[in-house]
Amino acid sequence: MKKLYILVGLSLSLLGENLHEVIEYSLQNNYQLQILQEESEIIGQQAKIESTWSDPILKVGVNDLQSDQPLSRNVEAMQNQFVSLSQTIPLSNRLELSAKVEQEKIMLIEERKNLLQVNIAFGIRKAFIEAKNARENLAIVDEYISFLKQPMELLINLSAVERGSVERYIKTELLQNSYRLQRESWLEQIAISKERVELIGNLKIDSFEGEINHLNYHLRPLDELLFELEDQSPELKVVLAQKEIANKGVALAKAKERADITVTGGYYQRFDRDDYVSFSVAYPLFVRDRQSTKKLQAIRRANIQSISYAQVKVQLEQGLKITLHQLKRAYQELQILEHNSQKIERLIANAKDELIVGGSLVHYYELFGKRVENQLAISKKRLSIALSQNQVAQLLGEIR
Repeated sequence: MKKLYILVGLSLSLLGENLHEVIEYSLQNNYQLQILQEESEIIGQQAKIESTWSDPILKVGVNDLQSDQPLSRNVEAMQNQFVSLSQTIPLSNRLELSAKVEQEKIMLIEERKNLLQVNIAFGIRKAFIEAKNARENLAIVDEYISFLKQPMELLINLSAVERGSVERYIKTELLQNSYRLQRESWLEQIAISKERVELIGNLKIDSFEGEINHLNYHLRPLDELLFELEDQSPELKVVLAQKEIANKGVALAKAKERADITVTGGYYQRFDRDDYVSFSVAYPLFVRDRQSTKKLQAIRRANIQSISYAQVKVQLEQGLKITLHQLKRAYQELQILEHNSQKIERLIANAKDELIVGGSLVHYYELFGKRVENQLAISKKRLSIALSQNQVAQLLGEIR
């Protein structure tokens, strides 16, 4: 109960915390991470099992029972009773290799945990990025909807004296309604982002705080990023771990071509004859042919994992290159939009100056519509840049 209160208190304290604290909490409370931790513990115990010999077998019995007097021990001399112990002894290092295979599986679980942690951070950052973009759009639109009240009143007053004022009034009213609908869409996006955080991190939040810091990946040398990708990509490490398991499987299959022997020792007690001790060694037949087939299967699996590693590496490298190209293009387009923003501001200033000498007041207000459209386009482009930066961070295994 005390632990429950602590968790509830921690959850409530995180309602207004920033991005990094939400990521930290999510990494500690994600259900799938907890499942992987339990699987790692199970495999750790299995590694201990695989490294031990098979359990010895104790046999106790009687020979040559008589149907007419089954409990009698003095009917004939061949009747006896015995106790024996059998132990299977490996002639190869297969136990050691089996334990190593399980250890490699533990490493695979750890790499999967790392990959999941990266994906958790990626998902939380994505939710914050989209929520931040929605808030920025709401601020732009709310300001403009409030601003449009002035030109709406102006158009009503001009409708009786200026041709086209009624048409402009209708267009402005439709523009207001359009932005109101978009406003609802962005509110829904914020709600979706909150639900995504709860799904990923098992955490409810009321607000999105904290800056989302991204490295300027598009400014870094491609060779440097490709080296980091190969060195620290969690997805690539998962495939590499699978490849190592397959390679250990080949070595284990080869070791199993040398069959185990079973040694049996027994003590026999006979009626009216001397007791004796028996010793035997058992070795299975046709093990090599069967195990050779299994070895070929293991080699095939290792080849598949090698191909998969090469395939995933190429996919990740190409994905990184494509995302970097998209980033560079997005930054170029952002520069164009920002240049347009400066141009629009100059046009607004000029239109304001022209009002002194009889310029069109309607034209002056219409320029504000272009400014809002450009601001929303800039916001959309910044969203694209942030999502691409987040994608690169995921590929490179960035968590915080």
